[in-house]
Amino acid sequence: MAMLITGGNNGNNDNAQDGQDDAADDNNAGNGAGNGGNAGGNAGGNAGGNAGALDFGVCQPTMARVGGLNGRPADEFTFIPQDPLIAEGQQEALNPNIITNRICDQLTNVCDASADAVAACEDAQAQIEALGTRDQSTADTWNALLGFDGVDSTQQQV
Repeated sequence: MAMLITGGNNGNNDNAQDGQDDAADDNNAGNGAGNGGNAGGNAGGNAGGNAGALDFGVCQPTMARVGGLNGRPADEFTFIPQDPLIAEGQQEALNPNIITNRICDQLTNVCDASADAVAACEDAQAQIEALGTRDQSTADTWNALLGFDGVDSTQQQV
């Protein structure tokens, strides 16, 4: 009978060990999910960190690509600065280089941006011109180059 008890205890010990293994697996799965969340948070934080590293003054130098502005057909997309201070007096443009030029000029003229921010803007301007695209990726790339990855570039204003 002692053997049955011992065997039963061994079985219980095995069950207890299985329970601990399952709990460890659950914890590891939870850690994996948490780490995945941290990766997403870090990506967003890095974009914000990059934007925070440059002083754009009172402006956000992002660009949007929007259809149907100022009486244009809904399927005719144009580029426009998202910041109202930068956009003031600037119409939308089919050519994104017109808008990138405006954004960089306004950083100096009205935004009180730092020299480093203006230099970063001019570098991004050259990259957009070299890219040669005129689609949604153009606005998204511009925004990412200046540290605003993830900004909704389909909205006229931020």
